[in-house]
Amino acid sequence: MENGKGAALAYLTAIVSGISVFANSFGVLTIDPTAYTFLKNALVAGILAAICVSLGSFREFLQLNRKQLLQLSFVGVIGGGVAFALFFSGLALTTGSMGSFAYRLLFLFAAVIAVGALKEKMSWNAALGAIAILAGNFILLGDAALSASEGVLLILAATILWAAEYAVSKKALESLSPTTVAGARMGIGSLVLLGILLYTGKISSLSQIAPDSIAWIAIATGFLTVFVTLWYSALKHTSLISATAALTLGGPISALLSLAFAGKALVPEAAAGLLLASIGAIAVLGFTETLAAFAWAKERAFGLRL
Repeated sequence: MENGKGAALAYLTAIVSGISVFANSFGVLTIDPTAYTFLKNALVAGILAAICVSLGSFREFLQLNRKQLLQLSFVGVIGGGVAFALFFSGLALTTGSMGSFAYRLLFLFAAVIAVGALKEKMSWNAALGAIAILAGNFILLGDAALSASEGVLLILAATILWAAEYAVSKKALESLSPTTVAGARMGIGSLVLLGILLYTGKISSLSQIAPDSIAWIAIATGFLTVFVTLWYSALKHTSLISATAALTLGGPISALLSLAFAGKALVPEAAAGLLLASIGAIAVLGFTETLAAFAWAKERAFGLRL
């Protein structure tokens, strides 16, 4: 059953994203943000390279045409390099829940690009769902004050760049495998991040890694590997609007984890925000597609148990 595959993968990506943003809000404080990003991204690039070799998909890199090379270059430089540097620099200056909220605006930017450049359709249900998603994530901020701080602005800039990168990735995935696109993104992006470290004179921070930084980098590497693997597979099998709508559910997950870490109970307002964001995401994807996603996931889970 391939029906619902893309939506199911996007929902799974949202779970990983929500946990990852929360975890990274701690890890990024233990070392220079760009160095932290470079190390985990380079490790992910190495893991994906090993996967490409084992699956034989590395042959795709040898057969790339000029258009595909340009697409992958954009994906790597912008999505795998510059956007990551901006995002983690911003995350070091704000809270995990605030960073997650700013990142969830990705859906709005991606929807505009998807409609304008990819000619995807935006229904009234999807528009109302988008409003519910934003309202729900805003409520989940709780006591955190929404402000145009430097950290939030850096994350917003990264979010806009990622929206553009995902649109280009969507086009590239029409003829390339998710592993190839993800591998190019992380590989090229790691080189860009290394260049940023050299240019800013922070390359020495790579030799000043504390033991607790190593643990956080290992955790972040694991999350990011799973994220890119799921995400680019989701993009290949569903629309950009649907995929990014599902991804917004990571916001409530980050917020819930922040509440739990702070020892706070889930108050009615937070519960309402969680419910509103969830309903909004389902409205964008559609009830039928969401049911198909759960059916696909159930089928795969049942197959693993056999």
